[in-house]
Amino acid sequence: MAKIVLNVALSAFKYEAMYTGAAKNLVASSLDGRKVQLPLSAFQRFVTHQGIYGFFEVEFDDMNKLIAVTRIR
Repeated sequence: MAKIVLNVALSAFKYEAMYTGAAKNLVASSLDGRKVQLPLSAFQRFVTHQGIYGFFEVEFDDMNKLIAVTRIR
């Protein structure tokens, strides 16, 4: 199992644009420099009126399938 940590800063305006169809994925860089593409829906429960902000631990299985996203800060 692999884990990475992301620092996500996505305003409510950008989230809304993505959610309404402009994009279905969030592209972010991990703290160790790897670029990942994740489904925006994996972050839906973390959306506030300001958007999505914070550090998130993302867990993948051995086939690189997304298992979990957890807010850590």
